Amino acid sequence: MDVILNINNLKYNNIFKDLSIYIEKNTITAISGSNNCGKTTLMRILNRDIITDSKIIYKGKNINDYKQEEYSKNIQVIFPQDILFQEKTIIEELRIQQDELDINKIDFVMSKLKLKKIQNKDISLLSDKEILLTQIAISIINSNEIIMIDEIDNYFTKNELINLYKFFNQCINRYDLTFIITCLNLDSTIYVDELYIISNGKILLKGEPLRVLDKDNVLNKEGLDVPFIIDLSVKLKDYQLINKIILNQEEMIEELWK
Repeated sequence: MDVILNINNLKYNNIFKDLSIYIEKNTITAISGSNNCGKTTLMRILNRDIITDSKIIYKGKNINDYKQEEYSKNIQVIFPQDILFQEKTIIEELRIQQDELDINKIDFVMSKLKLKKIQNKDISLLSDKEILLTQIAISIINSNEIIMIDEIDNYFTKNELINLYKFFNQCINRYDLTFIITCLNLDSTIYVDELYIISNGKILLKGEPLRVLDKDNVLNKEGLDVPFIIDLSVKLKDYQLINKIILNQEEMIEELWK
C-alpha cells in the first residue's frame, strides 16, 4: 500500500476526536457522513485554511512544513462555493495559471469535460456546474499530485458523477493523480476505490465501497441513504435469495428469474 496522505489521530475542537484516514496514491477516495459531521472542515484543514497540531503527513512530511507555493502546486482543494476567477473566459484563465502550456493535456481535459464549446464564453454567464467543471479542469491541468473536491454531489447527478469518476480514473492513469471527494449522497460511491464514513468525530466505517454499503443498518442510523439497488441486494442476500451484491436493475431481474 502506497500511502500518499496520512491523517493520523486528527483532533480539532469538538468536531474531530481521533480521526485517521489513509489515502492511497492513484485512487479515488470518498469521504461521507451526515450533515455537520465535519467533511468541509476536514477539507479546510487539508487546504491549510485551518491549522492544527495533529499529525497530517503528505509524502513523509507534515503538511504545515511545506511552503505555500510547493503545497499548492501538489495539492489542490476545490470548494465550489468559493470559486473565483481572475479572467473573463475559461481559456484565458487556463493560460494565466500555467507557466508552460501543455496543449495535449489541455485538449484532453477540456474535451472530456465538454468545456471546449464554452471555452470562450464569459465566465460570469456560466452555470454553477460549468464553473465547477472549469475549476476541476484547471486543477487537473495544474496539479502534480492530489485533487480534492468538497461536496461534489451537490452539483452533479448520479450518472454525471459516474462519468466524472471514469474520467478521474483516466487522469490517474495518464497523469499519476490522486482524488479525494466529500459527499452526502452515497449513490455513486460504488464507483470509487475507498469509502470512509465519519461519525462523532471518528471513522465509523471504511473500506471498499460495497463492503461499507453492505452495512445498511449502520448507515441508516446515521441518516445516510444506501442506494436502493444495493439496499435491496443486502435484504435479498440476507434471505438467501441472491448470493452477491447487485449494482443494476437489469442484473437483479436476471438473477431473480434464474
